[in-house]
Amino acid sequence: MSTKLYYICSRINIETMEQDNLPLGMVVGQMMKEMIDVLKKRDAEQAEVPLTIEQHAVLHILNKRESDVILKEMADAMGKDKSTILRIIDVLEEKELVRRAVDTKDRRKKYLMVTKKGEQVIEDFVKIDTELREELKEGLSKEDMKTFYKVVSHIKTKAEQM
Repeated sequence: MSTKLYYICSRINIETMEQDNLPLGMVVGQMMKEMIDVLKKRDAEQAEVPLTIEQHAVLHILNKRESDVILKEMADAMGKDKSTILRIIDVLEEKELVRRAVDTKDRRKKYLMVTKKGEQVIEDFVKIDTELREELKEGLSKEDMKTFYKVVSHIKTKAEQM
């Protein structure tokens, strides 16, 4: 989405528009933009090692993996190309949040390991994210949230089937 269109979308007041005429993608995009902006701001203010959202995503994927992470799969999952993911990994390594290790049996294989410092950054970010989610849900019941997730899941599933 172009910057100008994104700016226009972010200025639309969804509460005053006729809801049947609201483009779903625009509403979701506006919500995501606002949430990500607040998350980035809080991370920059509170985190010992502020990272971009993409850097956090790569760090989390590496930390949660149960088997080898294949670069192409990570790139596809994030909607990025492999070279972008490699640059992110290089930055994480420079910040000492991940380290590369060579397989002792096959020197061509390299593994990425999250360092203790990286684990602390993840823990700090999860805390910031959890606090933000709780604040955003204030005033909404559990039933409201259940309905929200049901609607989002339905729309996502329908879009995937198209």
